[in-house]
Amino acid sequence: MPEPTADHRLCPTRASGAHTLIAHWIAPGACLTRQRANYHKCPTCQYLGLPAEAVVPLPVEAPREELPVSATPVRRARSKKKKPVEPV
Repeated sequence: MPEPTADHRLCPTRASGAHTLIAHWIAPGACLTRQRANYHKCPTCQYLGLPAEAVVPLPVEAPREELPVSATPVRRARSKKKKPVEPV
């Protein structure tokens, strides 16, 4: 993901560093307009109250743990369905 610049901000950038489900790259002017209009995502954003020139780096994600690779093959599941009984 690209880093924020003086030309674009990631909206919202959570102050807690939490991941956002939906985020957009916007211009600082649009950010300030949203703040003035009490946009619903602004109260928890890092850019709240900062000037247009402010650049806040994205939070660093913790490295993900590698899962061990299993060397044993996985067995195919067998059906537990019983064969239908034919009428006599």
